Amino acid sequence: MIVAILVFLLLFWLLGYAPFAILHIVLFTFRGLTVTIWSALIFLVLIWLIGVLPRPLREIAMVLFLIWVLSVLGIIALAGLSNIIIIAIIVGVLIYVLGGGGRGE
Repeated sequence: MIVAILVFLLLFWLLGYAPFAILHIVLFTFRGLTVTIWSALIFLVLIWLIGVLPRPLREIAMVLFLIWVLSVLGIIALAGLSNIIIIAIIVGVLIYVLGGGGRGE
């Protein structure tokens, strides 16, 4: 299950940089920043991931998730912070799965 979530998260993250017009449709604007379908899909996959991860990783992922939401909405305004957080979550889950943590699911 975690591997499937990792694949979806990686796929949605990479497709956000591709010229697919459907992923860049604006859902709403908050404080002058636009939230797109791409951000909403990553949001849903991160919620799914947080529900599946074991307890110590769940808290780490939840903190990173909250920082990601704040950076997407422009409350924490550092250039590229939302992408760095998504990369950190992908790398963390990948290390967890390759270390044998995703077995039996």
